[in-house]
Amino acid sequence: MTEIGPALRAARLAAGLSLQGMAARANYSKPYLGQLETGARVVRMEHITAYESALSMSLSSLYTQLPVAAQHEGELSNELSAFLLPSTPVGGSGAGFTLTELDAAERLARWARGLQWSESTPPRRTVIDWLEANLPRLHQLSPGTERAERILRAGAELADIAATMSWDVEDTESARRFHFGSARLAHTAGDAGLAATALAGLAMQFLDQGRPEDGLEVAQLAQFVARRSATPRLRGTLAHLQATAYGTVGDTTAFERETAYAAECHLEASANPPADTAVDRSLTALNLCFLLGPRRTWPGRGRQSELLGPSYRHLVATRPRLADAGFGMDQTPLPANIIEPAMAVTSTARLHLMLGEPVRAAELAGEALTLAGPRAGGRTVARLRDFQHESLEYAKGSADIRAVRTAIAVLTTAR
Repeated sequence: MTEIGPALRAARLAAGLSLQGMAARANYSKPYLGQLETGARVVRMEHITAYESALSMSLSSLYTQLPVAAQHEGELSNELSAFLLPSTPVGGSGAGFTLTELDAAERLARWARGLQWSESTPPRRTVIDWLEANLPRLHQLSPGTERAERILRAGAELADIAATMSWDVEDTESARRFHFGSARLAHTAGDAGLAATALAGLAMQFLDQGRPEDGLEVAQLAQFVARRSATPRLRGTLAHLQATAYGTVGDTTAFERETAYAAECHLEASANPPADTAVDRSLTALNLCFLLGPRRTWPGRGRQSELLGPSYRHLVATRPRLADAGFGMDQTPLPANIIEPAMAVTSTARLHLMLGEPVRAAELAGEALTLAGPRAGGRTVARLRDFQHESLEYAKGSADIRAVRTAIAVLTTAR
């Protein structure tokens, strides 16, 4: 874990400046700076610059510790603005794509969707090879014919798949590039729903990286893009993303508002089962992203419970019926060959941690360990590690939590 937040605190204290004094000099609120210094917020380039200015000292060594995403923070607004510009294709409506090529691209998208979560043979390289070979041709397409719009949609879905698989292995720069590429292709095809789902995937990626403000900005753009054509399921997904962002930054009022709207949308969507369209396949994949998480292979501190927990606990305490509806959102059946029983139980255990129910969480984590067995691997181990880190706050007060944390450590240490 980066030590950049504590380093900022050390620099402030060395200068003899209180947090309140720093807030006055840096034009940030005292709680905001406290979150930066404790690691509750991601430190970005502008934060280091503000500290340097306020303290009249160089903190240049901290810039090299910034996450890659934070180093390129200023690029996001330009990318979002560019997305809304009209496309300027330079070729004809056919651009050389034959019906045979179109059929092959659509088959590739369906095949890759089914295998994108494979632990052993994910088709990432195959999909990226197709995109690298065909993106120049796709960018030359002018919409207006059925063939052009179909190949653009197929390309958009393949780029969305490539983005998800890149995020899965923590190649965040490629994931971001493919998410934007997918949204642009869908936008060119006139498919606002597919463009919005690609942007929703990018918003989810930012939330996973600890960048809720950026996740919120992208989710709002997705909502704007799909404002006239969004299905209840898509509206619910976008509202859920916004709720997660608001909850992460501690805006409980906005969190509850978006959670209520998301629950309402999902209730409406439950009466209409999802169709087999690129949009629905993308939304199903996005829901899997939330549940599965990326395929992390190193120990890392879980942040979701710590950051979102207070908002969820407040919701349970003040509006329990809404909490029940919110936690039951999107009951789309998930493939049994992707969601192993141990994974599903671990996810439920982590939810109970977030709700402040360590006893029930420990029971479920113990059940997950039994289901996983001694040879567990892949995402199952990664999510158990997440539980181990997220349960730290309860370790002192719960013998059950301590016992299950020890068992997870024994299982995962050799991995």
